[in-house]
Amino acid sequence: MEFDFLVIGGGTAGAVIASRLSENPSCRVLLIEAGDDTLPESTPADIQDAFPTSALNPKYFWQGLTATATDGAPPRSYPQARVMGGGSAINGMLALRGAPSDYLRWTDVDPAAFSWEAVVPYFRKVENDLDLPGKDFPRGPHAISRIPKERWPAFVRAMEHAAARIGLPFVPDINETPVDGFFPMPLAVGAKARETSSGCYLSADVRKRRNLVILANAQATKLGMNGGTVVGVDAIRAGAPIHLSARNVVLSSGGIYSPTILLRSGIGPPDHLASLGIQVVIDRPGVGRNLQNHPYMFYALTLPRAKRVASNFRCFGVAGLRASSGAPGCPTGDLFAYAIGRVSGASFGPGFALMASALYAPNSRGFVRLKSIDPFESPEVNFRLMSDPSDPPRMLQTARLTERILRDPDVAAQYQEAFILPGKLAIGQFNRSGFAGKVLSFAAEAAFNSPSPIRRMLVGRAFGRVAPVVCASGGRETSDEEILSSICPMGHPVGTCKMGSKNDSMAVVDESFRVHGTSNLFVVDASVMPVIPSANTNLPTLMLAELAADRIRDRSLDRP
Repeated sequence: MEFDFLVIGGGTAGAVIASRLSENPSCRVLLIEAGDDTLPESTPADIQDAFPTSALNPKYFWQGLTATATDGAPPRSYPQARVMGGGSAINGMLALRGAPSDYLRWTDVDPAAFSWEAVVPYFRKVENDLDLPGKDFPRGPHAISRIPKERWPAFVRAMEHAAARIGLPFVPDINETPVDGFFPMPLAVGAKARETSSGCYLSADVRKRRNLVILANAQATKLGMNGGTVVGVDAIRAGAPIHLSARNVVLSSGGIYSPTILLRSGIGPPDHLASLGIQVVIDRPGVGRNLQNHPYMFYALTLPRAKRVASNFRCFGVAGLRASSGAPGCPTGDLFAYAIGRVSGASFGPGFALMASALYAPNSRGFVRLKSIDPFESPEVNFRLMSDPSDPPRMLQTARLTERILRDPDVAAQYQEAFILPGKLAIGQFNRSGFAGKVLSFAAEAAFNSPSPIRRMLVGRAFGRVAPVVCASGGRETSDEEILSSICPMGHPVGTCKMGSKNDSMAVVDESFRVHGTSNLFVVDASVMPVIPSANTNLPTLMLAELAADRIRDRSLDRP
């Protein structure tokens, strides 16, 4: 089959693009994914789980990828999905739109192109909000739900009232009303199962289309370029090289791997490419630059038996809080916190809870660049979190806001101790696989059921902290250094193929998602976001992909 579009990457955006483009029966689409497929009739149980159990399965991730969080810090393993559905198959399922100011900052060419009025219809094209049954707008394929208040843990119900006492009122629907306040968390969960882009957009009916071909376990390594035209894609499948071609190529490999493929293909900063012996095909200095992510840190709470969620409660996020720092030049809603009701799918999971504090409008910028021309060597990733001087004070502000709520007497009465976690992904600190997981479960259950002095000692040692931040005896003060040393990057890398005008040296694609200097190459994923939204990036990426599909769907179908 001669293809009109070849989509590289079956993740959050790629699944949407392949599905929407192939709605036209005369448009022939090939979708390739580096990882395994997840067929509708046999989606693995850990991906379907409403608790993010899949985040613990190494089979779903790129191996060997590391990232540096802050300048001077050592690189650490960094999870990026390598499976059909991408990040939507392994993330924490928080389904947030963000705020109007997020999208107004995406372009200076045509401000109306990404106004709130322009993007909301595309959010609605994605969403099937199960908590808004009376709305008269069309329903999308992606279910969204919230946990009813009566199922909230006691500490979350107390937090709602504590937030109101400091001027942060209850907001029933943060997506429809994106203002500062305390709100039930919108989740990518429907009928008790995770909603993935693969499950929603590559359904059994979609896969029956004769004009859509899906090729899993096919890793794209390089684009074949003839000037500004893509003439082919090199890939590896089952250890063997293959060559693929199409009249148009859509790169949807995410904030780290989309720029990596462009760089290997000779599209990027000339000095960097020349240092690796890569011939420069298109000079775009912004490829791999402008990397952004949300920094966050965690407080772990030990809960008495009467204050825990039910053992069959599987959801991860419960409620959230938006606030504004008021810092000069910073948008509203730049501070964010959210409550997690259980930390593990194992039996001890409800014995702990988490409060995350995050900066959701960071100004720091990092980079992605190649280490070598070897397609199997992971790129160098440096987020440079806290490198912009406006970020550390606001990160401290959001952590202190969380501490203030945790110290509220009504909130503190609902848990036993609050500890600061080390700067690593929280779910990995509470979960292990195999025999190690069984040992951890036994030790955790024994620890949080122990008398107070023993529990504090065991839990404190496990987290590398001597004493809790808050407990019945009052706790202790935390230093700025302790908080800032506890941050880590979320799984939200964006910005490395920034959208912007051709005259912007840092821009990589135009507002039609075409790579500057090319005729038939597009990038559609979170890498094109010029500014990171004040939201977990899955739902904004789905919106962006729907919008991109409309902008490129009718391109050049008049074949020679």
